[in-house]
Amino acid sequence: MSSIIILKNMENYSPEQTISHFIKAAERAKMYCFYITTKLDKDGYFYSAEGTLSEVDEITFTHIEDEENFKYFTFNINRAREDLYDSFTWLTEDQKYFWAVDIENINHEYEFIFRFVVEYFKENSEDYLWFDDADWYYSAADLLKLSQMPYNSEWCSKKIV
Repeated sequence: MSSIIILKNMENYSPEQTISHFIKAAERAKMYCFYITTKLDKDGYFYSAEGTLSEVDEITFTHIEDEENFKYFTFNINRAREDLYDSFTWLTEDQKYFWAVDIENINHEYEFIFRFVVEYFKENSEDYLWFDDADWYYSAADLLKLSQMPYNSEWCSKKIV
């Protein structure tokens, strides 16, 4: 698996609000969110953003030479575009969902990511979590139910709930 995707509804979508939700969820998960870089298009509108979530703060992150010694992942937040309308009907059966967030550089840190996504989905109940090579997804309710069970390392390879 190369990435974990958060599908968001295009109606009322705000990439800036999504960034804010990432920061808040990271805080609740006791993670650090930094290196947030926002790119604008030629007209000055949001194009994309990228950042890092880590178990260590930014200063520590920049001074550790061996990145294998701590947990982190990166993320990209995309803008909604009309050409993305209907792009996930095959999965969600709803025309309005699109590939809004991409969680990358996972390094097999699935329990670390799970801790974050549970916090994220507590306040984003209409979003879905999809693995880019799966034919299934988790709803927010699924993830919250899964968080009430003992951690299952197979949560990212097969649908548990």
